[in-house]
Amino acid sequence: MVGKYLETLYSMGEKALQALIIIVIGYVVYKIFDKLFTKFIEKSSQDEIVLNFFKTIIKTVFIVIIAIMALSQLGINTSSILAIFTAASAAFALAIKDSLASFFDGIIILLAKPFSKGDLIEVVGVTGRIQEISLLYTNLLTLDNKKIVIPNSQLAHSTLVNYSSEEIRRVDLNFDVIMGSDTELVKKVIMEEALSNPYCLHDIPPFVNMTEYKDSALTFTLRVWAATENYETLRCSLLENMNKRFNEEGIELAYTTYDIHLSK
Repeated sequence: MVGKYLETLYSMGEKALQALIIIVIGYVVYKIFDKLFTKFIEKSSQDEIVLNFFKTIIKTVFIVIIAIMALSQLGINTSSILAIFTAASAAFALAIKDSLASFFDGIIILLAKPFSKGDLIEVVGVTGRIQEISLLYTNLLTLDNKKIVIPNSQLAHSTLVNYSSEEIRRVDLNFDVIMGSDTELVKKVIMEEALSNPYCLHDIPPFVNMTEYKDSALTFTLRVWAATENYETLRCSLLENMNKRFNEEGIELAYTTYDIHLSK
């Protein structure tokens, strides 16, 4: 009786040891694969954010396979477990259908590639740089360093503006000057400031012209091009420098005035 008990205990211990060996070997194999895949990501011309997404999926598959093999080694009927797991998965899928939709929308986003890691985008009223696409969510970092988490389903079905997809962007500025201003002088000053700005691309000539009559002002429009990373720098420097030049040249900017009539 004792011998049979010890034999059973020994058999169980042997199976547990074999299951442990499977887990250890599986873990080592995964770590080797993970290391190789990480090197592939570093050297690959593919977008890092796409490769990391599939890396997460592969990790999940590895865990499931190793778990099934270890349970099978312990003598557990994995076919029954798989049948129960399949039925549970179907019920679970109905309960989390929105999350599953986000998962598949994430795959669609990765295949369509509307953006890359680090791109500045605007979507659902939020502007930020892409940090990561996970299985269910996309993480953005706003310009003031706030993390925004957006469901992939919402991202996939919304209009998206990518400010980083092109190498150059156009800066549009309007200047309202008072009626009676010397139009040629105004255009000359604006053009000089645009051409002298180091962030302005000269391959595409700046556009300067009077574009509108207002009630008490003349509107002059400036359109210049800049490298995408210099967009804000060019815009701000033009506004600052233009104000100085207008003051130096005696060009008065228009502002809204009101005539108030008092009556008894």
